[in-house]
Amino acid sequence: MPGWKIPFKYLLTGTIFIIVIVIVLSAIWINYVNSCDELGENFDRLRTMTESHIENSFQLIDSGLKLYDTAYNHDMEKAFPVVIAEYERIGGDPSRMDLEAVKTAIGGMDVYVINERCVIEYSTAPADTGLDFAVIYPDFCEYLHKIRNTTGFYPDRVVRDWSTGTLTKYSYMPTPDHHYVLELGLRSEYFGGERKQLHYRTIAEEVKERNPYLEEVLLFQKQKRLIGNTTYRRTAEDNAMLDYILWENRTSQEVRDRKNEKTVFWQVIDLRDPDYAADMSIFAKLTYNDALVARELKRIAMLHAFAGFLVILSGGLMAVMVSRKLSRPIEQLVEDMDSIAGGDLDHPIRPVPGYEFSSLAGSIRIMVDHLKDQIRECEINEKRFMDLVQFLPQGVFELDTRGTINYANPAALDLFGYSRDDFIQGVNILEVLAPGDHARAKTAFAAVLRGERTGGSEYTGLKKDGSTFPMMIYNKARKTEGGLVTGSRGTIVDITHLKGIEEEMRRLNVELERRVSQRTTELAEATSEMEAFTYSVSHDLRAPLRAIDGYSFLLLQEKGGRLGEQERHYIDAIRQSVQQMDDLINGLLSLSRMGRVELKREWVSPGPMVREILAELHPGLEGRGEVRVGLLPPCYADPVMLRQVYYNLISNALKFSRHVDHPEIEIGALAGEEPPAYFIRDNGVGFDMRYADSLFKPFHRLHTPGKYEGSGIGLTIVDRIIRRHGGRIWAESEPGKGATFFFTIGNPPG
Repeated sequence: MPGWKIPFKYLLTGTIFIIVIVIVLSAIWINYVNSCDELGENFDRLRTMTESHIENSFQLIDSGLKLYDTAYNHDMEKAFPVVIAEYERIGGDPSRMDLEAVKTAIGGMDVYVINERCVIEYSTAPADTGLDFAVIYPDFCEYLHKIRNTTGFYPDRVVRDWSTGTLTKYSYMPTPDHHYVLELGLRSEYFGGERKQLHYRTIAEEVKERNPYLEEVLLFQKQKRLIGNTTYRRTAEDNAMLDYILWENRTSQEVRDRKNEKTVFWQVIDLRDPDYAADMSIFAKLTYNDALVARELKRIAMLHAFAGFLVILSGGLMAVMVSRKLSRPIEQLVEDMDSIAGGDLDHPIRPVPGYEFSSLAGSIRIMVDHLKDQIRECEINEKRFMDLVQFLPQGVFELDTRGTINYANPAALDLFGYSRDDFIQGVNILEVLAPGDHARAKTAFAAVLRGERTGGSEYTGLKKDGSTFPMMIYNKARKTEGGLVTGSRGTIVDITHLKGIEEEMRRLNVELERRVSQRTTELAEATSEMEAFTYSVSHDLRAPLRAIDGYSFLLLQEKGGRLGEQERHYIDAIRQSVQQMDDLINGLLSLSRMGRVELKREWVSPGPMVREILAELHPGLEGRGEVRVGLLPPCYADPVMLRQVYYNLISNALKFSRHVDHPEIEIGALAGEEPPAYFIRDNGVGFDMRYADSLFKPFHRLHTPGKYEGSGIGLTIVDRIIRRHGGRIWAESEPGKGATFFFTIGNPPG
């Protein structure tokens, strides 16, 4: 049953016993199976030898008898002309033949006349007259038809006469007209003597003596006569089997009689010869006694069973002796270990025999010494831990599963105003919490006991004098080594000071938010004033500029013919300055609008936009240059602002490449970049990279206005648009080798 503890000596005894039993009984069983197999093989081998001996011996005997039988062929062949002469003398009518006279003339041989129906119609042996071979020997009848339709002498073997059983040698010859078959039968006193020397029964008795399992041997001829016993009465089973073999299936047959424990084997010794009509085959009925084999198998089983019993008995005794020898040192070690496990660490380990057991005893002594050292170390660590807990500024406590405080360090006692005697009397954790926190504390405590991680929880502590204070409790389940929850352990932190700091931070945040709001309002007002100022300045400046431009134009139109070259140059300079001033005012307005216009971002394909701008600006190349536009992946941008970026950068590329013999401008994006980095590259005048940081500042120009027109604010607008899209712009250049401007557009949110 579960929980039972079986002593080692019993386990060892059982194990040794089982091993011995399994090994030895397996060997006995294998020997038993081999013995049974060997007995069966010997039986089959002896049976095969018996049947083979019968077959070979009978073939040999038949060969010897055939030599005797052929010795009379010459005399019988000489007698046939006498019979033929008598048959022809009376005109082929056998009824008129003097058969007795013929018999005397040929030395006493019987004469038979067989008609077309295979019936002995006339004979000197009255007992055979009327014998119908078509009924008793159908195959012999076919042989007679063959003889009648041919010519010549056909000798036969010495066989037993059908009617009397007398040994007779027959020979056959057809009549000249082929109407009859003449048969002569020779009887001789020598036939019996010849067959006594070569007798089938002798072989039968011989194999019966050599094979103890062979109970009976019966030899039958084709006429179903038993050789050696003319009075034997065949059983119905014998008749049926002989008929089956003779006329249906001429092969050996085996019949098992399980009730009588016998096996009957009908062996066919086929002695047919195509040169002779007689079938000399022998049909041997061999009866084997299966009971002898069964008794032998039973005897072998009894011997092996007795051997198995002796093995079990001796194996049990051996197992007890060996297990006792092996288990006694272990029992002694167990007794010493039980004393040590009971707390007596100074109990000595008694000496035990055997190297392995001695080594184990030595290891146990070393283990006990190490255990003593570990216990001393644990006691030191425990004292050090308890001293540390006692001096911690935070409260440390332990609860049982009902929430009763089992332990609290001095800091916890001071925090709530309790003494150690109060906790000895029993104080529940809910008694040191404000009533409003009881429900939440019960839920958290239940979660801790279930093993859930709760983190720190804020409660309102209740002191013994009734005053309250804010605190944080960190709690965790206490478990045994087996995983059983026995309560919880945790710490208490007084957060009164932290609450004060939190309140001060909240007050500072409110003040900071008020100041930020005030600064934001002031900044908005300043921005509004700046925009108003910018608009006012641009508006107020444009009026006199238009007047100067208009009057100078009228002056040239009306008085241009009377002005000198110098005066017209001054007027052109005035008008060019007015145009530059107007471009500057337009740039200021555009830059101001860039900060106010709302971004309307969407997915934009820059390709069509760039081709549209090129169609607008491409005449600036005057057919002298080349523009290549590569693959431009889509980006998430404001379409209007993105067009402004490309317009300004392409305009700059065209402007600073106009003095090159073959201007080349390439617009594309860097492969494999994320987000995509777009670029506009030219082979114009370029610039010194030392001044790259000044490129995007307003009104800052790296080239003289007289040579390259412009307000110096286009790149500033581009920079502001790119930064509003969350991207960046930079340039790479070398004087006289052109410049490349790169920019990225920030990815869409999410």
